[in-house]
Amino acid sequence: MEPARLGSHLVVHLDRLKKNIDDLRTHYPENDILFMVKADGYGHGLTEIVKFAFNDLGILEFGVATLGEAISLRRHLSELTFQIYVFSDLQFLQPELAELYLEYRLIPVISHEDDLELLLKNSDYSNLPLCLKFNTGMNRLGLSIERSTEIIEKIKSAGRSEVFHLMSHFANASMPMETNKRNIWQRERFNELKNEFQKAEILLEKTSLGNSGALEQDFCKEETHIRPGLMLFGPSSMAPQHREKSWWKGRVLSELKTKVLNVFDVSKGDPLGYGSTPAPDSGTIAIIALGYGDGVSTRYMGATLYHKGVAGRICARVCMDMTFILFPKGTDIKRGEEFCVWDGDPEKFSELALETKTLPYELVIQLTARVPRIYQID
Repeated sequence: MEPARLGSHLVVHLDRLKKNIDDLRTHYPENDILFMVKADGYGHGLTEIVKFAFNDLGILEFGVATLGEAISLRRHLSELTFQIYVFSDLQFLQPELAELYLEYRLIPVISHEDDLELLLKNSDYSNLPLCLKFNTGMNRLGLSIERSTEIIEKIKSAGRSEVFHLMSHFANASMPMETNKRNIWQRERFNELKNEFQKAEILLEKTSLGNSGALEQDFCKEETHIRPGLMLFGPSSMAPQHREKSWWKGRVLSELKTKVLNVFDVSKGDPLGYGSTPAPDSGTIAIIALGYGDGVSTRYMGATLYHKGVAGRICARVCMDMTFILFPKGTDIKRGEEFCVWDGDPEKFSELALETKTLPYELVIQLTARVPRIYQID
């Protein structure tokens, strides 16, 4: 069916993903990409994003958050031979679930000593890649860097002489990498950690530290891998006040489109929708077919949207299925027309995130299954 006939839908432009990855590779020609696709590919559709990235872009490694995401991805694309890392919700302490890592060829990112000990002591896991994530200062998940000596001894005692992938994660990559004290400290600690493994004669096959914010600032080229997530879907990860430090000019992959359900003029103070919210000004109201049932939350109230270049403002309560937008009186907008909530303009996309007091990737992740994803290559 034609996308225009589907009502509300999210158009995902896969060609924009290609251009984003091409740009990233230009800046990081020597580094392999571990593409973070958690939360259903940041809301764009996990299976389709991974399939395109593997088949058309040559990406061989992907990262998800949960064991469930990893199994779903492997089941849907069982014929493809890429690597899947599970980063946080491992479920590794439950034996019947830990066995699934072998069955589905998954890589657990070990960030707790209990999980590490289980992996090292169980001979069934002797061929499972040893992927270790250390806490260098984010204080979220990660093996204790203060216990690195003991951890290295456990690894050697278990007969392991190499680590498949050693990694950590920046807490403040949205801040300047050169001057932020925690960013500097975390880089120093990770280098010290690598040196400790090397002195213990444990081979580090792969290393990674750079997430999107760090990569936007051309850092972490000394590692074998980079771990981009949000940036490849378009938006910058940098804090707004520091975006001048970013080289990234990403293309927003998606366009959220819907239909205009009704158009009428109002005078200031006229009641609108639930609670009879007074119209903030006189003008033309357009009601679009998106609401919090679709992921357009009540936080959108007061945000700016555009139609044919004219700015309108979301007013009244956002309903489950509808949203009120107030335009200047006489705006050229008609019932049944297509309405684009966001397009490929990264500045307007970031502006919408700021106005809704959310993060750019949340805008897409919040969209529910009621909004179908339509994939295009222009």
